[in-house]
Amino acid sequence: MIIKKGVIIAGLDIKMRQVLITAERIYKEYGRKEGVTITSGLDGCHSAGSYHPYGYALDFRTHYFGQETQKEVAGMIRRYLKDIDPAYDVVLESDHLHCEYDIEKANSNKPKKFLDSWRKK
Repeated sequence: MIIKKGVIIAGLDIKMRQVLITAERIYKEYGRKEGVTITSGLDGCHSAGSYHPYGYALDFRTHYFGQETQKEVAGMIRRYLKDIDPAYDVVLESDHLHCEYDIEKANSNKPKKFLDSWRKK
């Protein structure tokens, strides 16, 4: 595992540990002996509603895989994580793989007041 300089992972939620373990294993299975390169954690500027500032999202570098392999890797990570908890989301972006734990999906049975208080953290 490589962490890009400047990336902040201190403060990640424990739910993201499974993402790290899964992505690391699958990247290595696809020949990336170093495993994943984390390109974003709690750092950076992200879109409104992003889970990055709350410790529920990570981005991984993908450029060392061809397009078809990127899709395969993303699909394998997605299937494995969704089997653990359907609140995990994996999205292959044009230049990275985005993985998150969708806390709102996970807590969809909780009252809106809970979600509003969580968003204010």
